Amino acid sequence: MFKDIIVPQTGSSSDDEALGAAVRLARALQSHLTVLELVSLPYPMVSAWGPSADVAIGDLHQQSQAQGKANVSRLNARLRAEHISHEVRLVQAFYGAPAQVAAQHAVRADISVISGVAGDTVEGDLGRSYFGSLLISSGRPVLVIPKGSSAALPPATVVVAWTPTRASSRALHDALPMLQAARSVHLIVVVEDGDGDAEKRDMTEITAHLDRHGVAVQARIQKKEGARTAALLLEHAARVGADMLVVGGFGHSRFREWAFGGVTRELLFEAKLPILYSH
Repeated sequence: MFKDIIVPQTGSSSDDEALGAAVRLARALQSHLTVLELVSLPYPMVSAWGPSADVAIGDLHQQSQAQGKANVSRLNARLRAEHISHEVRLVQAFYGAPAQVAAQHAVRADISVISGVAGDTVEGDLGRSYFGSLLISSGRPVLVIPKGSSAALPPATVVVAWTPTRASSRALHDALPMLQAARSVHLIVVVEDGDGDAEKRDMTEITAHLDRHGVAVQARIQKKEGARTAALLLEHAARVGADMLVVGGFGHSRFREWAFGGVTRELLFEAKLPILYSH
């Protein structure tokens, strides 16, 4: 079960929604919630003689830290009112590195919860940076909460996107505590056009495996027939009233595909429900 939940404040306009979702999850699971208030500090100017003093940078450091401390006070006040086990950490990161610093903290948590990605925007670039660093570097699952999501957490109905790959297996098993607690679990396999015999055999084995873990699933094989995989997954999730979708995230070799296209990117941009990703 997820007993340590970490929530980096990414600077997104939907950070508050991600925090609210994490609070609901922590309360239901009686977990400890850690919020990271990341202060991005610029590097000092460097010349051939080494770092140089810059009054403007010093002032910026002070302003950033003062704002960070104010945010920590605000977050602590909010979380005290929630009556859950919590802490708020003020974490300093040099310019350009807050996402990597967040991942370093997340290695000691069970799951990270972050706000959704705001499309192809400057804010979206920052969100993708956090998502990519946490997914690749922390070794822990990442739960992404889209802006405006009101889905129940812990989820009552879950859809698992399954393929017999490392990433999908990791995602399914990372999500197992939630699957065991859910009222309804749906497993969907999206295949290219064909008879799907291999997928049927695999589905029989994975459903039997989940049954041994106390998870009864409703399984479905969905042919693409020219449709996008991400669209089919989201349509199925909407059809069954899912509160969460579970998918395997991209691997190192697919990073460029994700950056310019691919299922993971489309889900990040289009999903209206929380998605748990694992790598």
